[in-house]
Amino acid sequence: MQKSLTRRDLLKFAGGSALGLLFTPLPWKLLDDSAIWTQNWALTPKLSHGPITTKFSSCTLCPAGCAVKAHCVDGLPFRLTGVHHHPMSNGAVCARGLAGHHLAYHPLRMTIPHKFSGRSAESRLIPYTLNNSIKEISAAIDSAQGSVVILDQSPNRTSSIIFKQFTEKLQNGIYATLSSDEESTLLALQEMFDEKNISLGYDFEKTEMIVSFGAPLLDGFGTPGLMTKLYNERKTSRKKFIQIESCQSRTALQADQWIPIKPGVEGIIALNIAFVLLNEIKLHNQNSNGAKDISEYKKNLKNFIPERTEHATGIQPGVIRKLALDLASARSSIILGGADPGGGSFGKETEKAIAGLNLILGNVGKSGAITERKNENVQAEPWPKIPDHSISVLIMDSYETGYAVPWQLIEQKLIPDNNIVVTLLPYLNEISAHTDYIIPTTTYYESVRDIPTPAGSPVNTFAISQPLLPKPDGTIEETEFISQVASVLHMDFTIASAEERIKEKVNSIYSTKRGKLFSFSDGQSKPLIDISTANDFYSQLLDGATWIDEKASKNLVKKFSLKADIIAQPSSQDRLLLIPFGWRGAVSSSSLSPIMSKLFQESELRENANTVLMNPQTIADAKLNETQNAILETKSGSMPVKIKSSNTVPLNVIYIPVGPLPNGSPSKAYLNNLNALSMCEVKSDGTWRITNAAIRNQTV
Repeated sequence: MQKSLTRRDLLKFAGGSALGLLFTPLPWKLLDDSAIWTQNWALTPKLSHGPITTKFSSCTLCPAGCAVKAHCVDGLPFRLTGVHHHPMSNGAVCARGLAGHHLAYHPLRMTIPHKFSGRSAESRLIPYTLNNSIKEISAAIDSAQGSVVILDQSPNRTSSIIFKQFTEKLQNGIYATLSSDEESTLLALQEMFDEKNISLGYDFEKTEMIVSFGAPLLDGFGTPGLMTKLYNERKTSRKKFIQIESCQSRTALQADQWIPIKPGVEGIIALNIAFVLLNEIKLHNQNSNGAKDISEYKKNLKNFIPERTEHATGIQPGVIRKLALDLASARSSIILGGADPGGGSFGKETEKAIAGLNLILGNVGKSGAITERKNENVQAEPWPKIPDHSISVLIMDSYETGYAVPWQLIEQKLIPDNNIVVTLLPYLNEISAHTDYIIPTTTYYESVRDIPTPAGSPVNTFAISQPLLPKPDGTIEETEFISQVASVLHMDFTIASAEERIKEKVNSIYSTKRGKLFSFSDGQSKPLIDISTANDFYSQLLDGATWIDEKASKNLVKKFSLKADIIAQPSSQDRLLLIPFGWRGAVSSSSLSPIMSKLFQESELRENANTVLMNPQTIADAKLNETQNAILETKSGSMPVKIKSSNTVPLNVIYIPVGPLPNGSPSKAYLNNLNALSMCEVKSDGTWRITNAAIRNQTV
């Protein structure tokens, strides 16, 4: 490291070229040299000599857990591809996953612990020993006046069990998770049932009609290979995609029908559809027998007659009625809300309004709709339910879901001026500037990791990501860190190794004799009952295989409450609305390969981070000049931006992409390295989708 970084440096340059150069200039020199090599191939570096082999593993960069085939030279991967005919990932790997093996050499990689010298913006990030870090963190846990929380960003792993067991041994311990952004509708449904210990999934393959409220179904949602396959098979399957969204996203462009709406009215439209279904088509006679509050729900729906809300939503009543009729006529359908990777989830009331449509239509508990699967979730406290200003010590794991996490969302739960934040992560990211201790962990393909069931899967699955790269000296496994803290605290707490924990999970699955094992290498499936021993099962998983459970044979009819909350119609706005958006895996520079980030910014196939999209009429009304830079302002601050006009953007709306920042590759496409999330207001319910804003021409 060429100089000691401050909190201000990280806040200003997290993910940017200046910060990358401080750690190691080599990757950026290689990026520049690549242009020279194309002009003189004789200068191109030569790969190591050795046998060319293939290994099979699974990607852990996001919850999808896509199957990966690694092409290796001398045992080290030089190219990653998908596994053809895989029943879950269908041979696809996203752009981020294709370069996942680069992350071990990320210029922001940490291989020794660090801590900040103080709390001010000028406090310096200094190297620190692991032993001293653990002693000080343990002392903070022992003397904590508030809660001690482990925030698990990838729940239901074997590591998750360790996190939960550790917090249970603390008098003030809490094991918490952030809500799964891709399962927001399923989580809302689970809360509506009287029975809480259930787990749900989407049967996308067999459904006839998918109605999405803003979910990026065709732009990286869920398991990307599955959605691409289903979209490409529409001519024979006749599956229909309908997108309800304020902007013309990539999913809206590809959908069979895009219904443009005003921002923030998704819940109103869901209740419009519910009104037509229950009061005009009268579906409640056959599908709502399980609802305990149907009368109250119908009474509240009288405020959502399509004609009464047309001005607020921007949708003609005929469009609502046609959609409701199509849903009522479909043999099977799925209606879901969707968090934007940059903009986050809808509010709780909106999520419930959307989820309730599935109950009204009888879309829960049948093929081609929302199915029940065996609940194997590690029970956790949802992050929004933790009281504000109650956490003394927060330990955040290293996992990145590919979705944005604003620091304000974390900060509002901490006791002001009396907290310690510890991050277990392999490289610096946007959260690092706000932490006190940074403990370096292994990154992707450096250790054995288990792959739990992907978000929204209709069945339970299990796979193992085997190491493809050596573990660097100085890094530590997350659970080993917890083990050492427990030892200092004199806890009676023994933590098994990752391999031992995974073997326990494998033995548990094997004892059920259910499901099948898909082999990556030969593309064949065999019933689990035909596998001779649990050890053989484990060996095949290590060699590249996925266990896929059977679908639920029967779904019980359960009592539920539609929870008829009143959704207020948006008031007229005298200011512009700032709406952040992003693409899964591209909202943070730290989890992107520098080469992928460079291609991202130079191809301009996606908007760069400092470019805002506005309707031409809004630009004219604000007296802005597209050829000049502008200043975007919210109550959280200001930042310079470039303006790009788009007729698909609603009036009085500013769309702003969240990341990625340059990530070490200098580019004139970026005016600054400020993260758009810093401009957004995180509300008390944990949402940040819409913020009042202003924009003006930049004065010289």
